[in-house]
Amino acid sequence: METTHLVTILQASIAPFVLISGIGLLLLSMTNRIARPTDIIRRLLVELGTAKESDKQSLLTQITLLRKRCALLRTSIALSILAIVCVGGVTLLLYASLLLSIKLHILIQILFGGSLVSLIASLLFLLQDIRITLRSLDLEIDRHKNALKSQ
Repeated sequence: METTHLVTILQASIAPFVLISGIGLLLLSMTNRIARPTDIIRRLLVELGTAKESDKQSLLTQITLLRKRCALLRTSIALSILAIVCVGGVTLLLYASLLLSIKLHILIQILFGGSLVSLIASLLFLLQDIRITLRSLDLEIDRHKNALKSQ
């Protein structure tokens, strides 16, 4: 294989690798985010056993919202991983296309488009998680306000 041909292959692979790096950082953020609600659910379940009857409904609502966040984050993580797999496929197909002189442009375009759609969907699920996080925070603030009023 000529050096110029190898350089062309490497140039074609750089952009997908940068995209994989960026998605990987988002994925790291999402996996860190999912640890938090799972820990809080465990703490609230313990608290639920000793809570006053007036607080139980609030705790159950919090647990439900946190569980919904976990499901959203799981979906977001899965879509991010799918985006990485698609970009990896793009890289392999680019390499095969250039190395073997096979026309795979349509398949490459489909996979690249799929990776972008998957990434956008992942970010929308992450945005939904953030919305629920703020709603959950509002419920927690209200619960503490009510506890202060009743004292």
